[in-house]
Amino acid sequence: MRRPWFGPGLAAAWLAVAALVAPAGAQDRLERFRALAREQLAAAADTAERERLVGQLYELVDAEVLDSLHGGGPFAAPAFIRERLDAMMEAWGGVTLRVVRAAVPSGREPLTVGLYTLSGPDGSGALRFYSGAGPEATLSGASVHAGQLEAQVWPAGADRVVRVLALWAGAPEAQGARPLRGELWAAHEGGRVERAWTSAAEWPDGFWVSDWRTQPGELVVRYQPRYPGWKPGCPGQTEQEDHYRLTAAGGLAVARRQVTAAWHRELGAAADRLFGALAARDPAGLARLVPAPALRARLPATLVAEPVCETPPAGPRAPVTMAATEVRDDGRRVPWALTWTRQPAGWRLSAARPVLQ
Repeated sequence: MRRPWFGPGLAAAWLAVAALVAPAGAQDRLERFRALAREQLAAAADTAERERLVGQLYELVDAEVLDSLHGGGPFAAPAFIRERLDAMMEAWGGVTLRVVRAAVPSGREPLTVGLYTLSGPDGSGALRFYSGAGPEATLSGASVHAGQLEAQVWPAGADRVVRVLALWAGAPEAQGARPLRGELWAAHEGGRVERAWTSAAEWPDGFWVSDWRTQPGELVVRYQPRYPGWKPGCPGQTEQEDHYRLTAAGGLAVARRQVTAAWHRELGAAADRLFGALAARDPAGLARLVPAPALRARLPATLVAEPVCETPPAGPRAPVTMAATEVRDDGRRVPWALTWTRQPAGWRLSAARPVLQ
C-alpha cells in the first residue's frame, strides 16, 4: 500500500481538521447506516429483503468513500477514509470495513480497493474498486458474494495492469471442507476495472476445498474431486492440488495438478463399471472386470454399492474390500464383501461373498 505523502504528526493534524470540516451529509449518512443495520436489517426475515437491505448498506459505504475521494488531498488519503469507516463500524458491529490503496504504475490515477464483510450465518463479502481522487473519482467495479472475503493485490507487471485476486470462503463443514469462490479483477489505464476470471465458470457451486494459498500470479487449491465411489468423510480418498497461474490473456488456468491417493478414484471407476455391467447383463463388460468365470457366475445382477469407507491398501498390490448389497426379489437386502486387487490392467474383482446367509 502506498504511504501518505505527509508525516505522522502532520497526518494527525490533517485528520483532526478534516473531521471538523467533513461534509454535513456524512453525519446524516451515518445515522441512516445505523438505522438501516440495527432496525431494518435485523428485522428482515425474507432472503430477498435482506439482500436488498445489504445492497443499500454497501451503497452508503460507497457514498462515504467517494465523499472522501471527491474532496481530494488529505481527504482522499486512506488514513482519513479509514477514520470515517471506523465510525460506521462503531455504529454497527456487524460489519468489517477496510480499504487499501493499490500501488499503481507512475502516472496512473489512484486505485482504492474496498473489502467489506458482513458477519453472521448469512454473511457476505463485498469487493469495491474506486478509481481516481478528486471530483472525477468513481466506483469502477464491484462484486458481492456469500462468505468471508479476503483479497490480495498483485503488483503491476510489464502490461501495467494491477490485479486483485478475491476469495470468498464459506463456513467449514464436516472434515473441514468449505466452499470457496474466486475472482480475478484487472485495473487498466483510464480507471477501467474488469473481472478477468471467475471460478464459477468451472465450478458453478464453488470449490469445496480443504486448503488454499495465494501469491502474486498464482492460486493453489487443494480439494477432493467428486467421482464414482467418493464418500464424505472417508480417509484415503483421492485429493487434487491445482496450481492456477496467470495466463497471457490475463485470466487464470491450471498449470500443474498434483494427485494424491489416485487409487480410490480408479477403484471407484472400476466398481461403477462392474455394477453397471451387472445391471445391464453385459457379459463382455463383466469379463473385463472379473477374470474368473466361476466368480462371475456367482455375482447377482442386483448388486449395488454401499456408502461404506474402504480401508486404504497396505501396499501397491494389496487387496481392498468394498461393501455392496444384493437386493433380492422378496425385498431382502443381503450384504456382500467384494475384494479388489490391482493388476497391470487396473482394478479387478478377485473375490466376492455374502457376509450373512
